[in-house]
Amino acid sequence: MPIDLKVEGCEDSVEVDLGDTYLESLGRIVQLDVTVKNVCPGKRVALGVILTEVDANGDEYQRGMKAITIPAHTSPSCRDILVKCIKFVLPEDLDVSAGSVPNSMCNTRNLKVRLIAHNIDTDFRCCDSTVTV
Repeated sequence: MPIDLKVEGCEDSVEVDLGDTYLESLGRIVQLDVTVKNVCPGKRVALGVILTEVDANGDEYQRGMKAITIPAHTSPSCRDILVKCIKFVLPEDLDVSAGSVPNSMCNTRNLKVRLIAHNIDTDFRCCDSTVTV
């Protein structure tokens, strides 16, 4: 709500107590890193990351999903691949974690992360058929 204020002519400054105000559009950013284990050379990997928030009853609420393609590597054997900086935005107005103050950064948010990873590329060919795109 706007507050009317006047600065009279020939005044260099004015002091006004505007009272209280509240933070707006609060939220958090969750940044995740994950290591995908034993990725074979020459194989791209599809990585899915699913984020949910849990309320006091154990019910889960969707908070985001990411689908990431991990490029193939050329190492001579299988290796672990570190995927960094998977980011999710959590607006405080979606908080269901039953904190004591609504829309407050002081509340604890209870989250769950699920990961799905699989190879995109395969050497398998079914009955010598060819795949056309």
